[in-house]
Amino acid sequence: MIATAVGLGLLIAAFAVIGKLAGWANDYGTILVYLAFFLWMSISGRLFWWGADKLIALLRTKKSDNRGAHR
Repeated sequence: MIATAVGLGLLIAAFAVIGKLAGWANDYGTILVYLAFFLWMSISGRLFWWGADKLIALLRTKKSDNRGAHR
């Protein structure tokens, strides 16, 4: 759950500054800024989906365990 929350926070932060990318590209160089943004999005998105996959798997196992208890 922590990985999902951290990944989501990083994605929200990225979308919050997306309007500033052009200015940063002018100041620091287009390739550097967009490469850093791509890496940031890749890592945060992967972190989010890794945590989400773990949560889904946990919920599925709990659901199947509950079904077995009712039999």
